[in-house]
Amino acid sequence: MHRKSRTGWLWVCCIAMVLSLLAGCSGNNNNTESGGSSPSPTAKADSGKKEEAGKDDKPLELTWMRYEHPSQALLSDSVAVQEFLKRQNVKLNVQGVPQSNYDDKKKTLIATNTMPDVLLVKQDDIQNFADSGIFLDLTPHLDNMPNFKKVIEEQPDINKNKIDGKLYGFPLAAKKSGSGGQLPMMRIDVLENLELNQPSTYDELYQVLKKMKEANPDSFPFTARAANGLTGTENLLNPITFGFGSGYTTFNGSKVYYEPETGKYQFGPESPEFKQAVEWLHMLYKEKLLDPDYSTATSQIWQEKLSSGKSFYFQDNHGFAGSFNVTLKKVNPEYQFDMLDTLTAPSGAKRNLIYPKGHLSESYVLNAKLKNPEKAIAFIDWLYSEEGSSLTSLGIEGKDYTLTNGEYKMSDDVYNKYKDEQSPYYSLASALGLGYLGFGLYEDNRMGMTWQTEESIRWDDKAAKAEQAGENIRFVSDPPFTMEERERLKQLRSQLDAYLTQNMDKFIMIEGSMKDWEGFVAELKKKGSDELVSIYNAALDRVK
Repeated sequence: MHRKSRTGWLWVCCIAMVLSLLAGCSGNNNNTESGGSSPSPTAKADSGKKEEAGKDDKPLELTWMRYEHPSQALLSDSVAVQEFLKRQNVKLNVQGVPQSNYDDKKKTLIATNTMPDVLLVKQDDIQNFADSGIFLDLTPHLDNMPNFKKVIEEQPDINKNKIDGKLYGFPLAAKKSGSGGQLPMMRIDVLENLELNQPSTYDELYQVLKKMKEANPDSFPFTARAANGLTGTENLLNPITFGFGSGYTTFNGSKVYYEPETGKYQFGPESPEFKQAVEWLHMLYKEKLLDPDYSTATSQIWQEKLSSGKSFYFQDNHGFAGSFNVTLKKVNPEYQFDMLDTLTAPSGAKRNLIYPKGHLSESYVLNAKLKNPEKAIAFIDWLYSEEGSSLTSLGIEGKDYTLTNGEYKMSDDVYNKYKDEQSPYYSLASALGLGYLGFGLYEDNRMGMTWQTEESIRWDDKAAKAEQAGENIRFVSDPPFTMEERERLKQLRSQLDAYLTQNMDKFIMIEGSMKDWEGFVAELKKKGSDELVSIYNAALDRVK
């Protein structure tokens, strides 16, 4: 062989070795890429069947982040997470963030473009950040998601989550949904010991709270909490202003509300009923009937007060009362919360806010830089399937439960293991990774019904009847907005929210501040409250 030919051959070998090394380096297991591009389809096709089979054997790793509810711990080794690896070859790296810190953490990750592979967000986040390109557009993949498409057909309200016709999130949907919501719950034993009648109006409620305070001077009878991305002030004002015949925010926190009487969005502070509600709350605060920590109390603090006799009334998720009663009855079997009838406001309004069906305003979004979006999408679509829904709602069939002629029954072993827990459902759901607070995207609530007590069944029946009677009214999902509307809403919300936050607690807490109310409303108009309402109603008209 000539020297020149041998040299050329050596160069070919060197180049081949370098290319081989580069190919090996590119085969990393990262799910998102900070730069560069994915291998071309041609390169994938040329890699050979053996290499593809090897890749398929490797689990798809996904970093999965959501808030951790104070009642249900989010376990990284729950049964559901283990089964995902066995059944779908998907390994979840679970990142749970305390609910009280989640909103800030989530927004920081989105703003800095450092979000995990899968992130639980609110529709508000999607509206605000979809245009940035940080979330993967799911629309081109819908034809490859038969289970999810079926759920959309069954629950067309999911289409309201679209941004400019594009869908960016997998919402938390429900096969069945109860009538739970922000309902009036009171320590009925305290009421009876004081020989008082159950209040039927907000005026009577004030008188009852006053008597409770007199009998328990160290208590603050009415308490509220910050939760679900809303401040304590928003969570306090939403049920009370709505009960008075007005309203405060959407489920996402935008400062308009849907008025069922008119079928339109309205701005609460402009109505006399809203002012009446704030005056009523100020009266409670002044007389120490309202917890002074209402604006900042976390769910944990709120629960501690209600389950220890420091507070006797709340207007929030009525399901918590079951847990409070378990704790209270350990002290005295007579202690218990019970549900009041719907209270009548001075305006004559008689209504409560209850939650929407499912949690469609909460969705999992995928990082647009996800390296294997097709595999991730296939896995999440499976979570909407019968198998995926059953696993993340009920556990493992034959072990955790049985189905006989379609009838669900929890296994005796599982029932006996958790029946003595303070919150049997939440303890079991945590261990198995079930439901909205676990890894469920299409919840079947039959497992939770096992733990229903006689009182919780009665509450649910009462709430359902009140909904049928038109007293319990569900939050309405936000309509989809155009790009221009979204940009304008960001500006309006920025200036309105800051001003409302600054002043609303002042009206509740500070004596004499209500004399500035008219000027307050006038300033809100200057800051764009009318335009905010107009944008919401224009968007609503497009989907009617």
